[in-house]
Amino acid sequence: MENKFDIKSSTIEKGLEIAKSFVDKLVMPTVEETGLLMKDHMTMWRFKNQIKMLNKAQEYCVKHQISPKKISLKVLAPLLEYSSLEEEEEMQDKWSILLTNLIDSEQNIENHVFPYILSQLSKDEFFPLEQVFANCTSRRYNLSFELEKFKKEKISNEKEIQERIQVIQKEIEEFKKNEDKSWNTEIWKLESKKRELEREIRNLEYQEHKIKYSISRAELIPEDLFREFENSNLIRLGLVKEIREFYAESQTLEIPISKDDGYGYSSDYANVDLQIDMESTTEFVLTQLGELFFKACAEKH
Repeated sequence: MENKFDIKSSTIEKGLEIAKSFVDKLVMPTVEETGLLMKDHMTMWRFKNQIKMLNKAQEYCVKHQISPKKISLKVLAPLLEYSSLEEEEEMQDKWSILLTNLIDSEQNIENHVFPYILSQLSKDEFFPLEQVFANCTSRRYNLSFELEKFKKEKISNEKEIQERIQVIQKEIEEFKKNEDKSWNTEIWKLESKKRELEREIRNLEYQEHKIKYSISRAELIPEDLFREFENSNLIRLGLVKEIREFYAESQTLEIPISKDDGYGYSSDYANVDLQIDMESTTEFVLTQLGELFFKACAEKH
């Protein structure tokens, strides 16, 4: 006996109508406006997004006189795939800029993970973190300018200090040739001045090191800039890193005075109970990958 399935066309049409109605609530324009089936409608909508993104990328290339180079299909394919699903106008611009930088023959940017990262970010995550990167870039630019200025001044300052040290050293040597011990006080004063000048040179080295450290340090993300789940996503993508520092507060400790043990000897130890209260602070910073990513998503200047 054969099994037969009798599915009425009205049942199929009703199910299709419900699905079409649901899709219309999710995307624009509606299925009825295009006259296409759901699959065709979604394909056309994604295709239009791709065309829009590619046209913008072409405009950026012309604007910045970029000579396009060929890139790996491993990079291009996911970029076209992910960008086709982007609905936000501002984020579509970022896809175009990313593609422009990837095909720029003057830049050495070809990272297949960047399209994936961009596809995983909402605009509420992207743009605040992009501003953090902008602050980082501005800070490093200003500090680099300050460092170059400081290094030039440091050369002349060190030269002047070294000359003063040499003069003092000659005076010390002249005093030492004199057998009269009464000059010892003067020698001590000169050596004291010499140590001060040498300390000035060390301070110049320290200041230069301090500026260099300020340039290289990771950019701190303002507290409460992101919600907890957004921080988790940014950490997952490697754009943000969590840094936790532990510290303990100092407390005064009273140690008993040693007493006679009854045999004429005093004890030289005491039993002391120590309690250490550890606390920690958590900070979030932009990672090196995060800096490279936002640089790749920034319009060329």
